[in-house]
Amino acid sequence: MRNSILLTGFFVLQFAASGQSLLRMSDPVTGQPYKLEKYKEIRGSAYLFDEWKWANVTDVAGVTYSPMQVKFDAYDNKFLFMSGDTAYDFVVSLEKVDLFPLTGDTATKMVFKKGFSGVEKLSPNKLVQVLAEGKITAIKHISKTQLDVVEYNSPAGAKMFNDVMTYYFIRDGKTVSQRPNPKLLQEILKDKWDAIDAYMKQNQLNAKSEDDCIKAIKYYNTL
Repeated sequence: MRNSILLTGFFVLQFAASGQSLLRMSDPVTGQPYKLEKYKEIRGSAYLFDEWKWANVTDVAGVTYSPMQVKFDAYDNKFLFMSGDTAYDFVVSLEKVDLFPLTGDTATKMVFKKGFSGVEKLSPNKLVQVLAEGKITAIKHISKTQLDVVEYNSPAGAKMFNDVMTYYFIRDGKTVSQRPNPKLLQEILKDKWDAIDAYMKQNQLNAKSEDDCIKAIKYYNTL
């Protein structure tokens, strides 16, 4: 069944569950249009992708809405959704978002979740990208900061967005926060390193690459 999104001051999301159609309604008081122009005075973009992307969205009650067009505001750490020509805040608390950067290509899926507690400088209510889960869980906190622009003829008080990517690798309740690198990978995978090293050489993986590092961790999680 094709899910639909209706919006009349509040939104009604229709989804399929166990072969039955169910309705869920938002609070009309808080379901207000989102003002995208609030960042217009800041150079760069506050968003992970400037274009709207398709996603499956799951709330804290375990209800999944799909498909939806969403955009991730990395400065405010929240997702917005599009209905018609208007952007809206979610009025339900989100638990998980499966984001598809390339329409129809499930291999590029990006998974965002909340709930990672005990991780230094990261509260459990933050949405983070989950890169791998298992014996070793790898997550990435995608955020934006604002920097002051200092340059000739620049107006006073000008600002620009700056990308900040923070990686966390969790194993046995302990967390390491580093960018992917050969030393890190060898340390966290040391008990199976011979097998991992052979796998990486066979597949020509580079431990300095995020994608290749995560492939090695996912392979480790299968051993």
